This record gives sequence, structure tokens and C-alpha cells, in this order.
Amino acid sequence: MSGKLGDILISQGVIDEEKLIAALSDQRAFGGKLGRTLVDLGYASEDQLMRALSTQLGLDMVDLDGIEVSDDALSALPVDACERYGVFPVRVDKKQRLLWVATAEPDRQMLQEVAQIAQYTLEPVLSSMSAIDRAVRHYYFGEKTGPKHRLGEPLKTIPGDIPLAAPAPRSVPNRSADDDMPEAVVEPEHVIGTIAPGDGPDALTELKTLIIRLEKTVNAQSRAFRALVDLLQDKGIVRRGELGQRTSAKK
Repeated sequence: MSGKLGDILISQGVIDEEKLIAALSDQRAFGGKLGRTLVDLGYASEDQLMRALSTQLGLDMVDLDGIEVSDDALSALPVDACERYGVFPVRVDKKQRLLWVATAEPDRQMLQEVAQIAQYTLEPVLSSMSAIDRAVRHYYFGEKTGPKHRLGEPLKTIPGDIPLAAPAPRSVPNRSADDDMPEAVVEPEHVIGTIAPGDGPDALTELKTLIIRLEKTVNAQSRAFRALVDLLQDKGIVRRGELGQRTSAKK
């Protein structure tokens, strides 16, 4: 089954129309994925979001806290890539060049880039962002040693899919929103299948490294801002979704 994430969550009884509109307003004001916005606002739990994404995209879920990950799997993907893309290597089949990768926010373009970095064909599975963060801290920064840093270029085509333009811009399919809902970027509505790696030049490796460092700084600032918003909401100074609605109203 595929469809709009918000509609799936409504059909599963997780949120209602009012909460969806508030979340879309927040997403438009602050950016990010709709699912992550719903979780940040407290409208959905990570488990509820993963079940909805599994229904939407046709992907299996994995419990990272209940499995053991091999050194071979960890060595297939550098820790910088895990932190940048919010993914974690679960299992690897070196003979078939297959790498199972856990993600909380599956995106075709993002998975293309991860496949290029790893130089494995990816089999994406779903896991919560908090579980991925715990796995990265445990396996890469705990007793196990992370692999050497490697970077690559994104694919220009996906097997069995329409070729992408070169260079391919990062884009997400538009959501057909109702008239009373603000426009916002949402998750893709199509099933995400196997993602194969492709060849690419290494000329932009240094630039990509700088971009990763910049993204880490921006993400840290974003988390700090979200923590401030949560504090204001907990103290009753602002209501959940109010900042997004006010920002949208001023545009």
C-alpha cells in the first residue's frame, strides 16, 4: 500500500486532521520531514511513524537494539555517512554486494548517495531515528572502531526507474494538499526498493567533506532551536504548532 503519510496516520487513528494541519504549518516554517515534525510535536511516537512509513513505502522494520551487527557491516559504511544521512548498516553480503541499511527517513536521492559511498547495492529497512543514533554511538564510538572515511558521488539512474538528470537535483515529489492545508514538502509516496551503486568521479570529495561538517553544525543549531521551542511549549508560553502557523500567516 502507498499513499500520503498524513492520510495513513489519520486512518490508523494516530492523528486527526487538525493535528496534520498544525504539523504541516510547522514543517513549512522550520523545514524537515513531516514525520519528524509530527514526532517533535508529540503528535506521533517513533514506533507509530515507523509503522506508517512501512505501510506507505512497503519496507520492513528492524529492531537495532535487539540485533548484533558484524564488523564487516560496519566497515561497509563510514561513520560520517551514518551521521550525515541518518542511516546505519545492519547486515552485509559481500558475495552479492548487498548492504542492508536502516533509515528513519527513507528518501530515494539520499539512498542513491549512500549506495555510492558504500559501493554496495542497498536493501533499505526502517528503524527509528533514536535507535539509529544509539546504534551509531554504540558501534562506532564504543568498543568497536569505525571504518575509514570514504566519500562518493550519487547515482544518476536507478535500475528499473526513470533516469535522473545529470547532475540530479535533490527533489521530493509534491504533495497534493487540500485547499485548507499549507503547502509543504512531504515524504515520497512510492515504494522504495533496492538501490544499486554506480560509478562517479572523486573530484568533489573535499567539498563533500566540508558540506558534512557544515551540516553537522546546522543540525546542532536546529536541535538547540527545537529544544527551545519545546521548552516554551512545556511552559505554556506557546501552543504546539502555533509558531509554524504564525510564520505561515506572515508570508
